[in-house]
Amino acid sequence: MAKKRRRLRQEVVLIFCTLLVIVFGVILVAPTYLRDPQEDMQHEQLHQKMVSEENIGDLLAQKDINIGESTKIRALLRDTLPAGLFLSTFDITLDKLTVKYALTERSGSTEDTYAAFWTEDNCQQIVMYNTGALFTLVRNLEIIEIDVDGYAYPSCIITREEADDLFGQTLADIADATAWQSVLIDNGVYDEESRAAFFAAHPLTEA
Repeated sequence: MAKKRRRLRQEVVLIFCTLLVIVFGVILVAPTYLRDPQEDMQHEQLHQKMVSEENIGDLLAQKDINIGESTKIRALLRDTLPAGLFLSTFDITLDKLTVKYALTERSGSTEDTYAAFWTEDNCQQIVMYNTGALFTLVRNLEIIEIDVDGYAYPSCIITREEADDLFGQTLADIADATAWQSVLIDNGVYDEESRAAFFAAHPLTEA
């Protein structure tokens, strides 16, 4: 009789432990299955569209890329700089880099969400920031042309000398996060006068 009671207690304990494992498993795993893939995409797009102050160190770690290192250029444009999900093509010709952003399969966007992403304000931030970042990070790069599908740039071909003038700093000299934050973000993209001067030289109009 005692053996039966002991065996019963053991079975109860085993069942209880099994239930605990199942409950904790559900708690840990359920969010993965219940999370809306659309929300994940929107979160990724939100991250991609922002001029981030959190990845400056990651960007500076890539400083002094050679313009001829196309694999590194591609990784920089796709994975680190804003709007990488919408990178359509890039082309390197001697000391010139031509970058095109458009609706891509990788972005998971529709024409409507693409248009909502590329508001004029966001487009200005991305074009100006990426221009400054590329001239800072890529040595022997002398000319950048950026094309965003849906917008027209009458003269969006920017030389290094012009970019240095527009940002008020020799961009190649930026070597730490403090200078990056000050020149490219605080007194660059987020400064109304600096941004106005940049897009006065390179007007942004919807095509």
